[in-house]
Amino acid sequence: MKNLVRLSIVLLLIGCFVGLTWANKACETPDDTFNIMISPQTIVLSSPCDTITVHSNIPYSLVVATSVAINGVDVPFTKADDCGDLVAKIGVDDLAEFLLPGQDITLTLSGQLKNETSFEVDEIITVKE
Repeated sequence: MKNLVRLSIVLLLIGCFVGLTWANKACETPDDTFNIMISPQTIVLSSPCDTITVHSNIPYSLVVATSVAINGVDVPFTKADDCGDLVAKIGVDDLAEFLLPGQDITLTLSGQLKNETSFEVDEIITVKE
């Protein structure tokens, strides 16, 4: 019985690691262009969700963290994910002027790299009341 529990724990940990790696690489592109994935893809303004998370394939070590913005609004929180890529979090309230119900809108992640090159990547999300 003990061995079965140990095996289950090991398989669970392996599954979690593989799942995280697969999810974090969802933004990869074959030509090394920058890409983003926004979560949630549909913002329901009447829901309790208050944070928008943007995952990217931009190496966090190359980014000037204080330069990161979404639609020109400074992002208050950035970090590196498990793969070392940029993750940006911003409040739904911070983007309220852009989140028009019943529309598909474009959110643009922008910023500057440490080599003084700027970047700008778009994704379309849906907004519902």
